[in-house]
Amino acid sequence: MFNITMKIKALVLAAVAFIGIGMVSCSSKEEAAPQETVISVDSLMSDPSALVGDTIEIKGLCSHLCSHGARKAFLLGADSTTIIRCEATPEMGGAFALDAKGKELTVRGIVRESRIGEAEVAAMEARYAAADSAANKHEACETEKKAQGQDSIDTFAARMADYRTKIAARTEAEGKDYLSFYYIEALSYTIDNAEAAE
Repeated sequence: MFNITMKIKALVLAAVAFIGIGMVSCSSKEEAAPQETVISVDSLMSDPSALVGDTIEIKGLCSHLCSHGARKAFLLGADSTTIIRCEATPEMGGAFALDAKGKELTVRGIVRESRIGEAEVAAMEARYAAADSAANKHEACETEKKAQGQDSIDTFAARMADYRTKIAARTEAEGKDYLSFYYIEALSYTIDNAEAAE
């Protein structure tokens, strides 16, 4: 009888110890912050739709800053044909540092999709027509046009025609009556090994 009681107590103690160890290991896993992996521009652009809405870290060479207050930085992939636009947010100070151009950046941000369909093309045409001077007729910069596959197009009208042609082709091929362009809503960034930009 004594041996059975001792065996039962030993089993109960072993079970309690096992559960305790399991709880400790589970709680330590929960406390560990998930690590974000830095991905390349090429990796993101191979299937950007799969990451829309996700917060990522992306690294690439900053080839260009927009001339309107450095609110956009363009990162290159392995060659100059793969480009992702990063848009500054108030959380990161509203603009990229002017010395970021020509340097490797690591940008932490949210992957976003911008869609251009017939309504957006018509709205761009209306804004362009309403502009009161050539200076106010906003044209995309060469880098933005390159990111959208329009770097060989010289006029606004030709760009709008190109959008319409591509929209029609996608509608026929995929049943989607819009074009998808992807960008990063930047929350923070670093230049090389420099301090995090605020």
